[in-house]
Amino acid sequence: MDWAPLCNYTHYSLLKGLSKPEELVLKCKENKYGACGIADYKSVSGAVSFVKSCRKHGIKPIIGCSFDGFTLFAKNINGWFDLIKLISSLDEEGQLNPKTLASICANANLISISKKAHLSPIKGEDFYQSNSWTPETYYTEKEQAELHRILLCSSMKTTLPKVRRALKSGDDIDNKEFFVSNGFHVPNSMEICELIEEDNIVPEICNKCEDYDILRKPSLPVFQTPTGESEEEYLKQLCRDGWREMLIDQGKVKDEEKKQRYLERFKEEFDVINDANLFGYFLIVRDIINYVNSRGWLSGPGRGSAAGCLISYLIGITKIDPIEFDLLFERFYNSGRNTEDHVSLPDIDIDVPGKKRDEIIEYLKDRYGHNSVSQMLTFGRLQGRSAIKEVLRMNEACSFGEMNEISKAIPNEADVSDQLQAMDEEDRSIIRYALINNSEELRDYCFVNSQGELEGDYAKYFQQAIDIEGTFKTQGKHAAGVVISSDNLHESCPMVPQKNNDEKIVGIEMTDLESLGHVKFDVLGINLLDKIMKIEELLDVV
Repeated sequence: MDWAPLCNYTHYSLLKGLSKPEELVLKCKENKYGACGIADYKSVSGAVSFVKSCRKHGIKPIIGCSFDGFTLFAKNINGWFDLIKLISSLDEEGQLNPKTLASICANANLISISKKAHLSPIKGEDFYQSNSWTPETYYTEKEQAELHRILLCSSMKTTLPKVRRALKSGDDIDNKEFFVSNGFHVPNSMEICELIEEDNIVPEICNKCEDYDILRKPSLPVFQTPTGESEEEYLKQLCRDGWREMLIDQGKVKDEEKKQRYLERFKEEFDVINDANLFGYFLIVRDIINYVNSRGWLSGPGRGSAAGCLISYLIGITKIDPIEFDLLFERFYNSGRNTEDHVSLPDIDIDVPGKKRDEIIEYLKDRYGHNSVSQMLTFGRLQGRSAIKEVLRMNEACSFGEMNEISKAIPNEADVSDQLQAMDEEDRSIIRYALINNSEELRDYCFVNSQGELEGDYAKYFQQAIDIEGTFKTQGKHAAGVVISSDNLHESCPMVPQKNNDEKIVGIEMTDLESLGHVKFDVLGINLLDKIMKIEELLDVV
């Protein structure tokens, strides 16, 4: 059929949509639709994962964004950047500036769909009156309607029983249409044929939207070396200096065998860094460490896999000799992760004093450009304990004490991550894991029978909780992530406002940032470092 779903809301429309981009695309593939749209409410944060899924499954992505009364779709790459500018222009209350909207729409890179013509910012051939061909969807399957209602109740600060009582009494409530109909799913071809009464406008819209690509390789700002040499030469010089200071002066390479071991490891790492053109990345991280040290502040010695990099040790990023402790470089960075289309970046955690983090970020803005440096958002997910609590609360299923008893039997995901990875992908759920491994604690409420099915008085609620695991509920500021880009972030990346703060931050998850060409650095404020510095200060006074 010459049709595709366009006006789809995902869980990036917080507590409005339930669908995840991958689920949405798989549904379109199942129905043999050649294209698929995304139209999250005042957000394009899901565009990267959506486009990746579309490319993976051979479906044409149509990127859009909905506002109050209308939806805009990008016709081309310039339209994508126009959507970014619109999102970035939203004020703290989420309101668009009419002049900005008019100016961007005048570029003719966007298509508008609206139920009412007067609400659309676009007139003429790129405006379409929405009809039965362009239904709004909020979940992929009809059976997910109840899950969607749970999210809506959470956003409305009410419960399902209260909503049902209000409907039975004839009271008018917010989002009423979602509680009286299960029809906000992605329709199949048969359902579409039954719904259609007007002209099919979808093929024309899809044809107007070019098959452009928003994904690109990460790009760092050029690091300004002290004497104007290349990044490669400067890094080599720093390594030579570090070799003398950290290895020769400390007698670590007196033995020829040891010297060869260090030398071979250095050459191996340098070749990998050269092939991936990561000189600038290491120099920027070192620059941050040097700024911290120059102020007399403490920095971390090197956390996680970064301690496995000899070059990081030689240039002062880490304080742990990976050869001495037999640490693997491959755990830190593996060139096998790089492809023709994508270069994966290392991940070096930079621990700094908590009270000094803001000052460090200001230094980075002064150094690399205020429009090229920003903090970033993160999404709060309904995971394990929070998912089961949400479901039980929205259904008024039990007492507060019982809810706590149930949630305590659900472990933290980080504590059993290896065990979860060992589970079959379709069964990979922290709640299901708890039902299997903490069965005695949960058996009075729910258990897994011999056929692998859920049974018990609360089986329905446990299944609902499993089904909404991983769904976004909130957004906030990432505790560590700082974006340093070669671009003006306000024009190349959606920027979102923070409550009670004039400064906007990058509105893309850290896992998707690299795919838009931006680089994330982890600068984590550690309060313990502040306390150690205070102790040192007091000891000096004494």
